[in-house]
Amino acid sequence: MELLPNQVSPYYTNLLNKLAFAASSSNENTEERQEAAEAFVAINRQCTPSKAEEHIEENELADPLGAKLYQKTGRLIHQYKNRCLLLTTSKCFTYCRFCFRRSFAGKGTGFINSTEMAEVSDYLSQHPEIKEILISGGDPMTGSDQKLNALFYAIRKARPGILIRLCTRAPIFAPERFTPETIDLLKKYAPLWVIPHINHPVEISKKWSPKSYEVLTQLIQNGIPIQSQTVLLHGINDNVKTLTSLFENLVFMGIKPGYLFQTDLAEGTSHFRVPLEKGKELYAELKTELSGLSLPVYAVDLPGGGGKINIMATKFEKDGQNWKTVDQNGKEWFYPV
Repeated sequence: MELLPNQVSPYYTNLLNKLAFAASSSNENTEERQEAAEAFVAINRQCTPSKAEEHIEENELADPLGAKLYQKTGRLIHQYKNRCLLLTTSKCFTYCRFCFRRSFAGKGTGFINSTEMAEVSDYLSQHPEIKEILISGGDPMTGSDQKLNALFYAIRKARPGILIRLCTRAPIFAPERFTPETIDLLKKYAPLWVIPHINHPVEISKKWSPKSYEVLTQLIQNGIPIQSQTVLLHGINDNVKTLTSLFENLVFMGIKPGYLFQTDLAEGTSHFRVPLEKGKELYAELKTELSGLSLPVYAVDLPGGGGKINIMATKFEKDGQNWKTVDQNGKEWFYPV
């Protein structure tokens, strides 16, 4: 297995440095030093490579979501009837060590070109049942405004009314990417939602990450709706206190917490995985702390192409070293204990 590149954005590096300094500073009180130290561990764990990535479990997969089963062009995946996924680039601002697209991310695949986009446009034109398109990668915001404009224009030309979901970690890793011109560009292509990936409250903190907070607030003030997604990660956010703080803060900013994802079975990521049973217990506790508005859906993509399911609304039973569920067609799907 080829490891992900070791790359951390300047903004996220600065956040790490601020947390490390505060954790060791005599100018901070004990409580503040402890807060900074705990946040540093969580943030550092997300982006710093470890030897644990070289260990691959038998049940881990190069394509954990089974995306190749639903690939319609070199860039387009159509798994669900009413929505599809476009892989715009393999480039990211920072390479998350738990990435489930590690066989694609960081592998040098450039931003989607006009020939590739023509194939996508043709497919979209022939499939009116697709109502939403997820723009992902890599991170599409690593492309220039000119490239994003060409991409959005081609999508709108093929399907004028389709909803665009822009999936990105740029507000967290590179908030400077959102210039006034960029925000105007996003407004131009409404209906468009921004879907940021946010795992820890310090990533949107006024105190520690003011630029991220500011950018997300600006997007909302400019009428761009936002729904977040979070991955449940061991040693990062697998406790009620951290997740409650994150989801409450998001709602107060005007961001709807969308999904809390169980970690996918990507190769070399077992050290990030929270056991499903523990995750369900944690989610049950969250329900007692949060309102319906603040509570995301706890979900998992069933390994090998089973699709996204609501964990708490799905029946699982133990089958050896796995949890087993059966879909509406009678097919069995497994997730490790």
